[in-house]
Amino acid sequence: MTGYGSDPFGTSAVQNLRIDVYLPAFRVSGLTATRFTRVADIVNQLASTHLVIEQATVSEYADPTATLGAHQVLVTVDHILFVVAPDVDVAARPEMRIPKRAVRAQLGLPPFRVTGLVHIPQGSRPVDGLLNAADRFLAMTDVTVTSGAHPELERHVAAVAVQRARVQVLLVGDDERPDQLLAEVLDQQTAESWLPKPAEKPGEG
Repeated sequence: MTGYGSDPFGTSAVQNLRIDVYLPAFRVSGLTATRFTRVADIVNQLASTHLVIEQATVSEYADPTATLGAHQVLVTVDHILFVVAPDVDVAARPEMRIPKRAVRAQLGLPPFRVTGLVHIPQGSRPVDGLLNAADRFLAMTDVTVTSGAHPELERHVAAVAVQRARVQVLLVGDDERPDQLLAEVLDQQTAESWLPKPAEKPGEG
């Protein structure tokens, strides 16, 4: 049998992939062992409470000189804001392709703002792709990462995996009302769980 064999998800042998893991105060860069080749799969299919990173470099946003190297670092998955895997291919595999449309969205994960494309099934509203999904981490492509507190951390990457539960503010660019916070079209309980603090509308403040 050729191609991806009997595995419908196309996983491969374990390999070491270079990743950058962003936390509220730290960035951890290094290698992680995984069978997956898409950044969202790497973290969504993780069974452990910690992500193991080998040959790691730990950087502190508040003090760029406080960089630490370590043979191995364990990162608590619950505290991950988003993950970048610079070397992976972001193209969808043909046998797994589901007709989708790209929605430009902006996610607030203090101290970062992540702007890029979310791909949702045709016929669905952006809210379905952003909230009504089982995966813990949301895949985004064509991404720009910025930080008002740390402008030197700005970067453009092909893809990231964002932890949904860490997002405080969500803005979507092509809904019926593109200037409207998603929280305003959700039920109160969902909005409160995603927006623990009152958020200003664009242009206010």
